Amino acid sequence: MAEKKPDGAASATLTSIAGFPARATPVRFGEIALDLWGVADLEDLVDRDALLRGDAEPPYWAYLWSGARALADYLAHWTRLRGCRVLEIGCGLGLPGAVAAAAGADVTFVDGARPALEFVRATLRTNGLRGTLVCADYRALGPAARFALVLAAEVAYEPERFDDLAATLARHLAPDGAALIADGFRTDTRPLYRALAAHGLATRALEVRMSEEGRPARVRLTEAWRRPQAPPGHT
Repeated sequence: MAEKKPDGAASATLTSIAGFPARATPVRFGEIALDLWGVADLEDLVDRDALLRGDAEPPYWAYLWSGARALADYLAHWTRLRGCRVLEIGCGLGLPGAVAAAAGADVTFVDGARPALEFVRATLRTNGLRGTLVCADYRALGPAARFALVLAAEVAYEPERFDDLAATLARHLAPDGAALIADGFRTDTRPLYRALAAHGLATRALEVRMSEEGRPARVRLTEAWRRPQAPPGHT
């Protein structure tokens, strides 16, 4: 199929983005309505059951994870984002970041998979939104970059990278910033929360129950922020 650049209103007609069959799907979170571009007929590309179990090879970026939906819903209902500088790491299809952009935030989307960013680009264009797209491992971002809000939706699935993830969140938070982490319980993430504490971040969490592929699912949404430094001589 010849590639066609999506533009204007979304269509149910299949097109191609980065060589993948693509379709835009309407989504709504509170007052924010978007047309989100995703891979059409994903089951033809990967075994979804295996993907949900975590024992299939990606494309992880192509699946609209429950954590991304839960985080998008939280952003739409419980945050004020106009003028806020936001970073979404491991963005995949970029749903939380797109919701933040629709709410008036200045969003930087980061993913190591270039096709993912092409889908994000299509979503931004279709909805008349803007954002900065960066194809990189989130660990390699410039150390000087600081954001009021850092989003991480279901990026914690490799235990050997938990410390890197915690360090990245701590490094890129503005002094009064916060991170929002969506954890879909697909692996034992308890070491991640210990790593966040080790990097000087305080946390609080809530659990969201939702449906995934017609089955009950849980998502933990965790807010993380810098712990206040003790004054000199204080222990």
